[in-house]
Amino acid sequence: MQNSIPFTGKKVRTSRRFRSGLRKSWIPFAFLLPALGLYAVFFVYPFIFALGLSFQSWNMISPDKTFVGLANYRHLLHDEVFWISLKNSGLYVLLTVPLAMAIGLVLALLVESLWRGKRLYRLIFFLPVVSSIGVISIVWSLMYNPQVGAINVLLRMFGIEGPNWLNDPSMALWALAIVGIWKGFGYNMVLYISGLKSIDRGLYEAASIDGAGRWRQFRNVTLPLLSPVTFFILVMSIISSFQAFATIQIMTKGGPNNATNVLVYQIYQEAFQFFNIGVATASSVILLLIVGLLTVIQLRMSNKMVHYQ
Repeated sequence: MQNSIPFTGKKVRTSRRFRSGLRKSWIPFAFLLPALGLYAVFFVYPFIFALGLSFQSWNMISPDKTFVGLANYRHLLHDEVFWISLKNSGLYVLLTVPLAMAIGLVLALLVESLWRGKRLYRLIFFLPVVSSIGVISIVWSLMYNPQVGAINVLLRMFGIEGPNWLNDPSMALWALAIVGIWKGFGYNMVLYISGLKSIDRGLYEAASIDGAGRWRQFRNVTLPLLSPVTFFILVMSIISSFQAFATIQIMTKGGPNNATNVLVYQIYQEAFQFFNIGVATASSVILLLIVGLLTVIQLRMSNKMVHYQ
């Protein structure tokens, strides 16, 4: 009986420590629960619901849904408009992302090299980013007017007859891409400026002592140390460009002859004009897979191309 008392006390202390440790390990998860709940409600559940709809036929009005298996995906494979919109989405990304990134980087370097007026120029170049996309689309539509638009009037002053920007199938997507570039480069410029400010000035002094000129300093110091910012801008720009919708809806409505019909606008047409919810959600799943695959490829490439020091 006397020998059992110390053994019991040790067991009780061990049990208390175990419960205390278990309680402490659950505290971080308790703080995460609200965020995880919101994520589940607004992201996980809609995705699972949309994935289920992509295997059904539904017109959004009738309460009845019919399971059709892969019929919606087979329909897309034989739909010419889907392939045109997919090609236009890829072309729009290729036109807007590289140019908006290059212009943003050049402007960041120019603005940061100024002695005075940095804040004014940052404000001027950043204004398109915070401007209403509806207002921007209307203003650019007026500027693209073939008769009285500012662009063609300016071209006529140099003896050049401008095209019918938004009604010419060969020019319409380029015209929308110019608007996308104009609206996006200010955001890229701000991110590149923050990246430039994080670079140690001593690296430039050391490179200068070694005889490196401005171009060599830019190539061997600036570009490698801006690679994390460049990678972030690249990923976000590609995702944003694949989601282009408002300018197309306001300026061209996918025309002329589907020349500006991108994948997101085709999803909108299938869902809210033709009421083919199953086909629309199947297109959404394909868009998600494309963007996800591109993001994974970029993440793999970042291991070799991104330098943090």
